[in-house]
Amino acid sequence: MKFCIYCGEKLEEGAKFCLKCGQKVFDEAEEKKAAEAAALKMAQAEEERKAKEEAERLRKEEEARLEAEAKAKKEEEKRLEEERKLAEKKRKEEEKREQERLKAEQKAKEEEEKKARKEAERLAKEEAKKKELERLQQEKEAAQKQLEEEKQKKAEAEKSDIQKQIELERAELERLKKEKAQLLQQNSPEIEKEGDFIPTKHNGILPIVFVILSVGSLVLSLYLNTVLESKYLAFGITLGVNLIIFIMSIIFMANKKYTKATKWMFVISMLIALAALLGGVIGILGNIPGHKY
Repeated sequence: MKFCIYCGEKLEEGAKFCLKCGQKVFDEAEEKKAAEAAALKMAQAEEERKAKEEAERLRKEEEARLEAEAKAKKEEEKRLEEERKLAEKKRKEEEKREQERLKAEQKAKEEEEKKARKEAERLAKEEAKKKELERLQQEKEAAQKQLEEEKQKKAEAEKSDIQKQIELERAELERLKKEKAQLLQQNSPEIEKEGDFIPTKHNGILPIVFVILSVGSLVLSLYLNTVLESKYLAFGITLGVNLIIFIMSIIFMANKKYTKATKWMFVISMLIALAALLGGVIGILGNIPGHKY
């Protein structure tokens, strides 16, 4: 049984052509040659196929490599772009920071200059104020000195005027003394010359004692009149004591050696004694409260 070497169809005995594919049917030698040629052709085709596949594989691998390289290159470019952007951003940030630093330095410098100007102005004002105070102090000292000089001159002038006035008063006093002496000699040569006698004696205890005795005698008379019912004894003691005090007050008051204050105290004791005398007289002559009839 034979088969077509091209399509594999079963061949009839003695067939020259394949009924299916129409290829010529060779004899065994030719078939062998044809088979070898076909096998060779098939091997060549296989080799070509394999070569094509290999070429295709190599092409694909090359394409994949190129694509990978392109992708890697793209990624590298992307990375470089990102690095460039990052570097650009960093550079801008550094420039911004540098600008801010420069602005801060400029601002600090301006602040320092402003402070320096203010300090200079303050020092200038203080210096001007100090000079003004010194000038005012000098003017004050000059005015005070001038005032002291004027006061001194005025005091000297017043002192001179007072001395002149004192001298005039002394001269007037001497003149009056001389005139008084002349008048005394002309009118009454036997009159005692008192001169410039000034009373200096002072006794404040004695008038007080007189007052106490006057009041005490009056109280004692009231007691005697009320308790002992002795009218004439009680008021007789009052009259006697106060009469003595009245007379002694007049004597001491007339003494020229006592001062005016002491004389006034004696006047008061005299008036109190007089009042007690009047009370005693009324007690003797009239009806005194406390007396039983």
